Amino acid sequence: MEWEEALCRRLLADVTVGQRAGYGPRPQNVPLPWISLKVVSDPAVQILKKFQDRRQSRVQVDVRAETRADVIALRKAVIAALAPGGLFHGITFGRANFTPVRDLGEPTETGFVHRDSFDVMVWHD
Repeated sequence: MEWEEALCRRLLADVTVGQRAGYGPRPQNVPLPWISLKVVSDPAVQILKKFQDRRQSRVQVDVRAETRADVIALRKAVIAALAPGGLFHGITFGRANFTPVRDLGEPTETGFVHRDSFDVMVWHD
């Protein structure tokens, strides 16, 4: 299993988050709330003639919901699920670090979607 899949499975295993997360945009017929993941950087660090196993990657997390309170609660659940280090789904993760939250809520054709965006930096091997 790749680290990206293991990271997403960590979220999906959290009862507070539920089955509402994935890479890329929200599937068309899936209602809010939704957590979108996007790999921002995943450097392949080379040492001499081989790549280093342990590296830090950065993933953008966008949390969308119908109310501000739901976005805040879901954001806190995501951070709690991804912060601890340890062995998850066969991948060893270090304790995660998070960037400050950006409020990117936006009007839509049917109302308003609340959206918080932040990045998580994870060490893994």
